[in-house]
Amino acid sequence: MFLKDIKEAVNLLANEWDLGSNASGAPKKLCAFIYLLEILEETEKFVYYKENGKLIGFAGYAKWNSKNHLIRKKFYGFVKKIIYKSNKIKDKIALQEYQINYDYTPQNLQNYFDGEISMLIINKSHRGLGIGKKMLQEIFELAKKDNMKNLQILTDDSCNYKIYENLGCKKVYETYIVNKEYGKLGKAYKERAYIYEKKLK
Repeated sequence: MFLKDIKEAVNLLANEWDLGSNASGAPKKLCAFIYLLEILEETEKFVYYKENGKLIGFAGYAKWNSKNHLIRKKFYGFVKKIIYKSNKIKDKIALQEYQINYDYTPQNLQNYFDGEISMLIINKSHRGLGIGKKMLQEIFELAKKDNMKNLQILTDDSCNYKIYENLGCKKVYETYIVNKEYGKLGKAYKERAYIYEKKLK
């Protein structure tokens, strides 16, 4: 991902989710940058959708335990440690707890998948045009060519998870997670979260 894409990706993420900003007292774009580092750490390959050179959306998949994956974890993990020292993050523990809260894969599925969909995001102004479906189909093909057999997809009620069902993904797990973004705003404190499986034939 090029520098220009990184800046636009941070804006997309910051406009979409809180990403621990309320809980940690950190600027939203800083939280979005930390989250993007996690995405870069995991992602084997990206696909992008652009208009007039501007990033409108992107998607990616992770291939766990590949050589590149292990190298990325070391590099981006080191960068994250440096950023976590920023005095702009008022409550570092709260930010870490926020991130852990969204890692809800149960023990029996821990080693079941080859990898996962690491990201799917589209600018709100361009939704409903089939862009997400097109990017996911391309991701599935890339993962298949990469000799992957099944992908994990973590999603929740804040996302359009029906897109996965429409592309032949099967729901294999459902739970509830504490949504501290909404809790801070006095709204729903829990939301349903799901794990889907995409088998690659």
